[in-house]
Amino acid sequence: MPRIKKVPFPPWASKTIDGIEKRYDRLGATQMASEAMRSLSGNAFKIYWYMRLESAGKKEFTFSHVKYRSYLSKPTFFKAIKELEDKGLIDVVQHNKNLRKANVYAFSERWKQP
Repeated sequence: MPRIKKVPFPPWASKTIDGIEKRYDRLGATQMASEAMRSLSGNAFKIYWYMRLESAGKKEFTFSHVKYRSYLSKPTFFKAIKELEDKGLIDVVQHNKNLRKANVYAFSERWKQP
C-alpha cells in the first residue's frame, strides 16, 4: 500500500509548527459562489464550517452545542442552525433534546435548487 504524502499548509494558514493539520476540509468554488452560501450570516457560516470539520468528511454526523458554546450563545447557535436548514445546507436527521444527546445532522444538496 503506498504511503500518502502529507502536504503542509502554508505558514499563514496553520498554527502548527510543521504546517500539518489533523483535520481540515475543502469547499468547492461553486458552493462558495452559490446564492445559499453567499446569503448566510456570519454566525451561520461559522457553524457550517465547524460542522464540516466535526463531520470528518461524513454526510451524517452528530453536533453538540456544548462543544461550541464558547463561540456562540445558545440562541445564536440555534438561529444559525435554523438558517442553515432553511438555506438547504443541512438537514436535522434526529432531534435528541429529550434524550440529552447531540442532534444528528446531515449535509444536504437542497442548496443547489433554484
